Amino acid sequence: MTTLRFLLHHSLRAKRIKLAVGASCEVCGYAGVLEDLEVHSFLEAAEDRYSVADLEQFLLILCNRCHSEIHTYAISIQEQEALIRGRPEPIRENIRAILAYVPKPYTPPEVDMEDAYREASAPHTRY
Repeated sequence: MTTLRFLLHHSLRAKRIKLAVGASCEVCGYAGVLEDLEVHSFLEAAEDRYSVADLEQFLLILCNRCHSEIHTYAISIQEQEALIRGRPEPIRENIRAILAYVPKPYTPPEVDMEDAYREASAPHTRY
């Protein structure tokens, strides 16, 4: 799976990107429920040349109708890029931060499972 597809299929990350643009379509302004919005991308082959945060310049948040129209009428890449360039810089920075976020690895504490079981099953009654 490509990096961009990996990012777009993580529902929490996609939700945060949708919220970053005001939970509305960047073409028509439709502001329904988040499930009615899609993260549209127009970068396919050259994707590996960009850092994850730089993928922001290839993403649009669209309602179902506008997303369908972009594909049906083959809206040019230049027109899609113009929509993204019109995005306010704070929103662009927020999306870049969402895309670049890497959670810290989780290291479980070292615990002796037998001791933990004895502790959990021991009576904890005070008299």
